[in-house]
Amino acid sequence: MDSERGGVRMKKIVIINDVNTVGNDSISRFQNLAEEYGYGTEVVDDLCSDSMEEFSKWFLKMEQEGPDAVPLNEKLIEAIKDAEIVITAMSAIPTKAINGAKALKAVCIMRSGVENINLSNATQKRVKVINAPGRLAVPVSEFTVGLMIAEMKNIARSNMRVLDHDFSDDDFCNTNYTVNLKGKNVGIIGCGAIGARVAKIMKAFEANVLVYDPFCDSKNLESQGYTVMELNELCKEADVISMHFRLTPETKGLLGKEQFALMKPTAVLINTARAGLVDEEAMMDALINHKIGGAGLDVWHQEPLPENHPFYTMDNVTLTGHLAGWSSNAFEMTVDIMIQALKHYFETGEWVNVVNKEVL
Repeated sequence: MDSERGGVRMKKIVIINDVNTVGNDSISRFQNLAEEYGYGTEVVDDLCSDSMEEFSKWFLKMEQEGPDAVPLNEKLIEAIKDAEIVITAMSAIPTKAINGAKALKAVCIMRSGVENINLSNATQKRVKVINAPGRLAVPVSEFTVGLMIAEMKNIARSNMRVLDHDFSDDDFCNTNYTVNLKGKNVGIIGCGAIGARVAKIMKAFEANVLVYDPFCDSKNLESQGYTVMELNELCKEADVISMHFRLTPETKGLLGKEQFALMKPTAVLINTARAGLVDEEAMMDALINHKIGGAGLDVWHQEPLPENHPFYTMDNVTLTGHLAGWSSNAFEMTVDIMIQALKHYFETGEWVNVVNKEVL
């Protein structure tokens, strides 16, 4: 489908085809929706659309350094020049493309995070950035709870022993404080879509839920049976601390030396959000010197881990390879969220899920 019909120029939507959209019907769903509302579409392939390994490498670089740190996609830059809407999942939208756009109104990013785009530049250009909040709330929250239990109950450690024909069930690093979640204090740092779901699950485990989130309504949190605390107070009281903030200048290094010094010697840290929320030096000191009980980490400050990283020899850490958001139907759920946002715009002229609200 192109952006002309019967010689009449149509409003255009650019859809980026990356490794997430290859092999499924998401692009055709967007194309059908666009046609229904009188839009033309142009599909542009990501530079790494046929290689997951190559794409993963550039995606990590983009997350860490921004959209202009990866190779420029000149075909994308050209396509965006006369587009009204751009739809992307993981592909970068370079600053050059935004600056060269003549009619661009919105960039729709099928993620919660918006590292794909230079947000301040988009805001300056009055381009709305639309995300898909809560798209991974179910898989990440379930994974978080699984990682929490795996670390506290020695599931991964026992698995490694059994594979080595060792069926012993004692002498784990946390043998003296392998406890149940019931009655324990679980601290939720960041109570957005994912944190809120973890908190809800913890209530089902009959745990005491402590919450630190200055961006949430305290009365609403308290009405759900949660105890709202300041950060340092939570660190002092929690048996488990689970990280759920987005990484921003305000949340970077939120857990540092001061917070680790307050934690119980049996406390467990869980991070399935962003490694940068935690000061690496302070965390490593706490784990290596057993100042806290342990950690379950799905994100690290260096990905992949270097061969000589201390994690490889530590017995009080459960590691997973940035898997929390992956499930076979997660992307389908994301497409559903974006389809609804687009339909709302087409029918009302108003956008939902706008990240840079300054442009409203």
